Amino acid sequence: MSPDICWTGWSGAQIAPDAGVWVSPEVSPGFAFDELVASWNVVTPPGSWVEVAAQVVAESGERSGWLVLARWSSDPAFTSTSVAGQDDPVAVAADDTILGRDGRRFTTFSLRLSLHGPADGLPQASLLGAMVSADARGSQPAPGTVARGAVVGGVPAYSQQLHRDRYPHWDGGGQSWCSAASTAMIADFWGAGPTPAETAWVDYDTPDPQVPFTVREVYDESFGGAGNWAFNTAYAGSRGLVAYVTRLRSFAEAARFVEAGIPLVLAVSHQAGELTGAGYVTNGHLLVLTGFVDDGRPVVHDPASHKIASDAEVRATYDLGELDRAWARSGRIVYVIRPPHVVPPEPPAQRNW
Repeated sequence: MSPDICWTGWSGAQIAPDAGVWVSPEVSPGFAFDELVASWNVVTPPGSWVEVAAQVVAESGERSGWLVLARWSSDPAFTSTSVAGQDDPVAVAADDTILGRDGRRFTTFSLRLSLHGPADGLPQASLLGAMVSADARGSQPAPGTVARGAVVGGVPAYSQQLHRDRYPHWDGGGQSWCSAASTAMIADFWGAGPTPAETAWVDYDTPDPQVPFTVREVYDESFGGAGNWAFNTAYAGSRGLVAYVTRLRSFAEAARFVEAGIPLVLAVSHQAGELTGAGYVTNGHLLVLTGFVDDGRPVVHDPASHKIASDAEVRATYDLGELDRAWARSGRIVYVIRPPHVVPPEPPAQRNW
């Protein structure tokens, strides 16, 4: 049985902050959920920032406090961060995810967006939403077929290994920058990546200065890394794209995005011998799905690049079943990133995008 997953979002004029604060309606997805991941697309003028918080109600009726998921801005002068150590008896804010304390599950949630900055330069929000799910991690995929032979062309290939040991104050250096490298590939694919003027501060010779630029933009100070899922989509959203974190139920659902011309970022985890040809093991990694070859194997742009410092090593094909098992460990997390004019596939009845 496939897991319960529900995406709920508000956009544009639906988000109308009163005195700089907007609280969403309370949402009941119709099932008891054990995880929540929020997403936001906000343009933050210099000197401005947003706080994103969530409140959940447990099956017992216990209501959590407002748990802060992010204090975030695309202004490089602002230190974006999740908030660790929030002491709530009902729920836990774990970087980008709300979890139940002591196994609690939830029936409803609300989101709160707070705008901060000068009165004539407050942030402008175009999207706020959340994905909630139950029993998603390690679940079996829903049935369906993949789009054999369908590959999204033109996606650039960026190896994180080209940045090994650079800017170690950000997550130890480029060897850890899989998420930012994947996000940079997608942003550049859609023509929304940084300009040469924006990347001029990068102080070493690299063919892909977009990668350290993206690391700086998505870095989470509290988490100490560039792999906060929501921070990556928030960065893409700040550059005019529609971007959010959700879960899919199978590669059959992912194939529908490929057919619509939308590459996806996938979160995976695998150990020795579990992903043939990868050349590395990982407890958490991000890569880009661009399509499927004729025999059904997924085509990916894997920034780990077999641990070889070369963009030419980024494109790879993996066994479908092996990659699905690696993807399932994250609950089949994806970053959906697209321009507003690109229409996504029609969602299923229990909509997860």
